[in-house]
Amino acid sequence: MSACLRMTGVARRLGGRDVLRGIDLALDDTGFLVLAGESGSGKTTLLRLIAGLDRVDQGRIELNGAAVDEAGRTFIPAERRRLGMVFQDFALWPHLTCLENVALALPAGTPRRNEAALDLLDHLNVAAVSARRPSELSGGQQQRVGIARALAARPKLLLLDEPLSALDLETRERLRETLRAAVHAAGVAAVLVTHDPEDCWKLADRVAVLESGVIRQQGTPRDLWTAPSSPYIARFTGALGGISVPVAAGGRGIVLGDEIVPWRGGPLSTPRARLFWRDGAVTQVTQGGMEAEPMSVSFAAGRYCVRWRVAGQLRPVIGYSDTPPAGPARIGLDPQQIFAFEDTKEGHS
Repeated sequence: MSACLRMTGVARRLGGRDVLRGIDLALDDTGFLVLAGESGSGKTTLLRLIAGLDRVDQGRIELNGAAVDEAGRTFIPAERRRLGMVFQDFALWPHLTCLENVALALPAGTPRRNEAALDLLDHLNVAAVSARRPSELSGGQQQRVGIARALAARPKLLLLDEPLSALDLETRERLRETLRAAVHAAGVAAVLVTHDPEDCWKLADRVAVLESGVIRQQGTPRDLWTAPSSPYIARFTGALGGISVPVAAGGRGIVLGDEIVPWRGGPLSTPRARLFWRDGAVTQVTQGGMEAEPMSVSFAAGRYCVRWRVAGQLRPVIGYSDTPPAGPARIGLDPQQIFAFEDTKEGHS
């Protein structure tokens, strides 16, 4: 399958600071890529470079096999890149109806423009509001019209800058389903910027996670869930913990309480590690394990969240159980559900 987007060695400096460096990315011609990261990680700058709203300082960007930005050599402006854009703030023309917003974005010479625009609105489930102006719509309806308008231009690549972040939870959930279906039906590739893990799980074919201007990890959503490559990505994917623990001799395990828990990854070279785990990793055991005392118990979505006090730890070891503990117990930690990262910070928690 051909690459709709390819970025090689891309770097960008702003205000004397490296905002992006060493960016290598590729996206198939019908793929859905989610760029994730916290504020300041560089994800919006990366989207602006793809869109042609900013220029690279180093490296090369290709769209459909042709260079559109190469440092010191080539630059194709945004209006010639055949891109569709969807923004967080909707950015619809306020004086036009929804139908007119979409119809004006259709390529010149499109026959039966209003019918074509109405068909796009229908695919996004907003044909019923086609005669209204944006101010008469809910946020979710406005964003659906914005997506229809972006697709109307028949782009090779659709760029979405946090399009769901201004919407309420229920609307975001519904629009994710509609957005993914509409993008695949249109046969285009898409790049979506987000800080919300749910966008990765429910939209992405591939995910690239930015940390401090570099891509820390990229792969399928399952890749990130199974083997997060940094503490931030572990937390982003919903892992619990983040506590600092001693590393066992040889670096093949970690010490928690009075137990050495084997580590399935590569050997750890620092005296301490930052430990994370999935919510099913901590269980009460009858043999082995470590001594623990429940500090607090709360009911959470059908289960009990237990914060266990373990010797040598200031922070609790959090686990979930179908029943609340009766008192002190021994708990075990499943080695298949833990993630350990070398901890270079002094001290521990």
